[in-house]
Amino acid sequence: MQYELTELTSTITNLDISLGDTLFVHSALNAFGFPKKTTKKQMNKKIFEQLKFMVGDYGNIAVPTFNFGFCNGEPYDINETASKGMGMFSEYVRTLKDSVRSKHPIQSFSIIGKKAKDICSSDTYSAFGKDSSFSKLIELDPKILLIGATIQSVSFIHISEERNKVPYRHFKDFKGFYRDSCGITTNRAYGMFVRDLEKNQLLKINKVERILTDRKLIQKKDFSSGKLSLFRSSDFLAIVDEKLKQSSSWLIED
Repeated sequence: MQYELTELTSTITNLDISLGDTLFVHSALNAFGFPKKTTKKQMNKKIFEQLKFMVGDYGNIAVPTFNFGFCNGEPYDINETASKGMGMFSEYVRTLKDSVRSKHPIQSFSIIGKKAKDICSSDTYSAFGKDSSFSKLIELDPKILLIGATIQSVSFIHISEERNKVPYRHFKDFKGFYRDSCGITTNRAYGMFVRDLEKNQLLKINKVERILTDRKLIQKKDFSSGKLSLFRSSDFLAIVDEKLKQSSSWLIED
């Protein structure tokens, strides 16, 4: 399916995004088909420019830039290691001149905006724990924007899983070579709250979307063969925390 890129950016303008907002963007642009007479770079550039215009100089735009190579013994370079499986828009934002990347070598994000350097100054064992860059980010109550992506991709779910100590995950250490933003390589250790792969527990985050919808806390816009969604991270986390306190396995229960 083909569409005009201006139709997509116009749909974005109808979302409840305001000056000063912090956005965390998960994207899967292929869900919409292909924009007419537009390169991938042009598409990413136009989407970013539209979002930047909407949040203004005091807002922030963040994207996930996860890469699990460090878990497999691959050296990590905070400047050069590409995100993997996060979509081309995330990789586009990561490579922009003013982009700042959080320090965790496995579950990082890149952010552009007024608060970027402060948010990414933390260097913690866990990407989602106390004093981490993710914990600093949620202090701004970012809005989560899904552009073609489904709610299953929302990485904020791991914040709730970790602070509620869900029984189907446990901390695991990973060690390897880490090259920092100054080009200095050291041997470092980081942790991740990993799933028990033998049990292969799958998260059912769509249950959170149903509650957001029932409580009228999510905005949805259909576009081409996909959709866009917008909701506050505080609403998302409050629902997940509430349910996990009732049942620590709620996210994997049928």
